[in-house]
Amino acid sequence: MSVSRDWVRMESEISGLLLHPGGASRRAELLACVDDYSRAAIREAHALGPTMPSTDECARALEWLTRPVFICGHHRSGTTMLQSLLDGHPQLLMLPNEATYFTSFAYVARAAPTSAALDRFAAEWIARFVDPNFEPHFRLGRVGAERSPCVDFARALFGWNAALRGRARPNLIALLALAAAFKATTAKESIPLLWVEKTPQNEQCVGGLAGLERARFVQLVRDPRSTLASLKETYRTNGRARFDAAEHARAIGRSLRLAVENQSLLRHRYLVVRYEDLVERTDREVERVRRFLEIAPDASLLRPTAGGIAVRANSSFGAPVPGVIDPLRGPATLTAEDSALLGTYAADAANPFGYAIPAPEPLARVILRARHSPGHGLRSGRNALRAIMRTLRR
Repeated sequence: MSVSRDWVRMESEISGLLLHPGGASRRAELLACVDDYSRAAIREAHALGPTMPSTDECARALEWLTRPVFICGHHRSGTTMLQSLLDGHPQLLMLPNEATYFTSFAYVARAAPTSAALDRFAAEWIARFVDPNFEPHFRLGRVGAERSPCVDFARALFGWNAALRGRARPNLIALLALAAAFKATTAKESIPLLWVEKTPQNEQCVGGLAGLERARFVQLVRDPRSTLASLKETYRTNGRARFDAAEHARAIGRSLRLAVENQSLLRHRYLVVRYEDLVERTDREVERVRRFLEIAPDASLLRPTAGGIAVRANSSFGAPVPGVIDPLRGPATLTAEDSALLGTYAADAANPFGYAIPAPEPLARVILRARHSPGHGLRSGRNALRAIMRTLRR
């Protein structure tokens, strides 16, 4: 197909806004341009029709489509670092953006999503592949003389979604079609062994994702003190809403408990990697991951990249050198309140991984839980009082 000048114009406008952000107003303009671009791609894809894979293509693709690797773990635990180390391996197809499939796309993660839902899914993914937040942008490629990658992607997504019906679990078809369409658009000639997706906190979605019986999971864990400190710094630097240390401490503890539970449940399909070991003993830990995934040795496994371009591996703060893993920083500094909250909600969960988090005395823990309980009210106050009285009787 010949490419209209409108695609060139739209990409040029988006590129200009990416290069010169210019504050909140220009950010809104950028997102509006990306939305127009995505919707235009869907309209043109429908006009041209879906790109249907042949029966043989579908059979060959299912060999790798049904073998995903899900990287998970709490936010700020090293998931991006592991993703960047796997990015360049020739046997892996790396989905460059977080799928957040069950949380962001519940409208297609069901038995029979509507055509409007699939259009919305395709449009949102085209916007994600433009990636207004991080370089490299335009992950599907830029418009050329004879093709528009965003249109090619949408046509492939629609075609694969239809082709996979009856060949995969209905609620996972859109996810598999996404991976297949991304490959068809960006790496048509490659034959991956596995495909990789990274979504923090996907450890909570293992029940749904494990329906792919050959799926494997790698969960990153990190010293809860460092995780909480890093999250707090992210809130500060991004000017986000009030940081709720109790809420994050609870979530960190829950993630660590799931690492134990999921590994016990899935055994050889679930690997837990400590962030500190990945940084300090990169060779050894990458080899563990390589053997777990059963992929060939490759020098790319020690060089952090995104789309083949060297990236900052394990720090969003300061100015780390692209392609280099920064050494661990010193112990995280927390307020007494934050330390007590971590000890209350995560100390027991951290122990199996060698993180010694001091826990407050029983009465202090009860008081902290009462003070920071979600939906705190009369009932939680009465329950807290009863718990305090039980503690005092011991």
